[in-house]
Amino acid sequence: MKLLNRIFKNWTIEEFTGLLFLTITGITAIIAALLIWLLAYTITHINDPAPQPKQTTSQYIDHQGDVKRLCLTYKTGDHVDAISCTLLNDTGNQQ
Repeated sequence: MKLLNRIFKNWTIEEFTGLLFLTITGITAIIAALLIWLLAYTITHINDPAPQPKQTTSQYIDHQGDVKRLCLTYKTGDHVDAISCTLLNDTGNQQ
């Protein structure tokens, strides 16, 4: 406490107010600079989304004995989202 009394012994209220104003201004400037940096970072990376897995559709004919089915497979990456099969008759037309 004696050190602070020695440092601020000859200070007036105007000097203290000036120092307080400079401190608050400095902190405000740092916060404003960080907000501007955050805004710039967001704007530059908003059109750079994470890579999405590729979506594919494939078809194949499934033979089980004398029964034929036309099957469609919908995938996202390696994950199979849906499989849809339709029974085919002997002439190759759908029923």
